[in-house]
Amino acid sequence: MTDSLIAPLGRARFIVTLPPEPSLVGAELQRLAGASFTTLTATNDAFQHLAQKAESRIVIMTPYIDAAGAIWATEIFNASRASKRILILKDSSELNKFGVYGETLRQAATKIFDYTIEHANNDSRYNETFHAKVVLADGVAAYVGSANFLYRSKEVNLECGFLLEGDAVAPIAVLVEAVLSIFTNAEK
Repeated sequence: MTDSLIAPLGRARFIVTLPPEPSLVGAELQRLAGASFTTLTATNDAFQHLAQKAESRIVIMTPYIDAAGAIWATEIFNASRASKRILILKDSSELNKFGVYGETLRQAATKIFDYTIEHANNDSRYNETFHAKVVLADGVAAYVGSANFLYRSKEVNLECGFLLEGDAVAPIAVLVEAVLSIFTNAEK
């Protein structure tokens, strides 16, 4: 790893989506963490922060999306003043299943990319794709975590991640640039 990708001055905040009440893990967190429990940042709040932070470009990179996730991603894009709103999916044809919500997201995004690339290597075939979940605001702030853009990720599942700012964002920005450089634009 190069020195330029080491982040001595990065800041990180723990991001979490808790299951709805009554949640056993929520109760245990309250018991174990007490007053510091209230310092957790909700995933949606982190995404809204990133939308506000993005001035030029916001990138949402999620392999899986459903109708509720399409609404969520649209809200994030619409909350941002960034002129470039890029969505990276494993398969953007999934948006066709969501009717008006998929179409609204297509209109909110300025570019939509598919990251599933078929490879043939000797006798084997495989798809290069991704499982990472990233939201990147310009190159200055990013979320990296477990939350897909799905109803369950926003409302039901325990999801965890980090909101990063400062030097810690540089390697994430480099990764997103590398991913963007290999795509072909999916039909909008």
